[in-house]
Amino acid sequence: MTIKRLLPLALLVLAGSAAAWGFSVVRKAEARQTGKREELAPKGGEYVDAGDARIFMQRSGSLDAPAVVFLHGTGSWSETWRASMETANKAGYQAIALDMPPFGYSIPPASGEYDKQKQAARLRTALDNAGIRRAVFVAHSFGAAPLMEALLSNPDEGRVQALVLVDAALGLEGPQADGSDSMLQSVLRWRWVGQPLAAGFLTKPEYTETLLKSFVSEKDKATPAWQQIYRQPLVLEDSYKHVAAWLPELLARRGHAASDFADAYGRISWPVTLLWGETDTITPLSQAEHLQRLVPGAKLVRIPRAGHIPQIEEPALFQDALASVLRDARP
Repeated sequence: MTIKRLLPLALLVLAGSAAAWGFSVVRKAEARQTGKREELAPKGGEYVDAGDARIFMQRSGSLDAPAVVFLHGTGSWSETWRASMETANKAGYQAIALDMPPFGYSIPPASGEYDKQKQAARLRTALDNAGIRRAVFVAHSFGAAPLMEALLSNPDEGRVQALVLVDAALGLEGPQADGSDSMLQSVLRWRWVGQPLAAGFLTKPEYTETLLKSFVSEKDKATPAWQQIYRQPLVLEDSYKHVAAWLPELLARRGHAASDFADAYGRISWPVTLLWGETDTITPLSQAEHLQRLVPGAKLVRIPRAGHIPQIEEPALFQDALASVLRDARP
């Protein structure tokens, strides 16, 4: 039999193997992801209505104090901000850390839609229902995208006391696309592709160490204690399905939302600080410098030795920088 005749058979075998692997990892994820969000959510937290979802948030400090709102990045959740929340409390603020769906303990939307406009709307609704009218906002990595969309699509609401962007993933360097999916995004929307990837990697506890270390320059700082914090929500029901629905948004191209236009950043009037890991390879320092040029008066604070998660890699330097920003932002 010639190679030409063997090729269709080989492709069929490969497709069958991939399907078998996908079925296996999904089955295993279903077996381990059985926890109910509201039952297992950390004590002391609260749920607030966000329209088509319910956002889990953790607070600390006096409710009468000015607010600092923390937004996490990919694969993270509110508890990863605990040290920063303590820094905010010491500076005289109340601290509010949110779980943005599909991550953490929030109740995800039934629609499975996670574009940044929808995430921004959820964020605004949750803040309103939590009574947070004005705050210092601190957003890390991919969490900066829905925040900036929420703020720039409603620029006159006076919600921002100050803004801190930590290694923000905003994608402002690339050209604007027409808003349609890339080929890879389209493929990830296929359930039999996205769900096995989420089940076999992104929500698999054994993969957490590898994933966390891929984001940091100082690999030894991704300690077992940090890994355990990141793993904690991975037991929640259908996590792999929700993360799979979100996954195409990770690859979304710069479109025509309010936060996709560079000139919108030139109209920002509130104080902006960029806290950035000097050795970040996910959102390199050049992106911070580009953002600094766009935003009038933006201050760039480099965190030496740190990669994409400076609050883990260089916690003392990060908390000192955050404390300084919060002191300057006090009303």
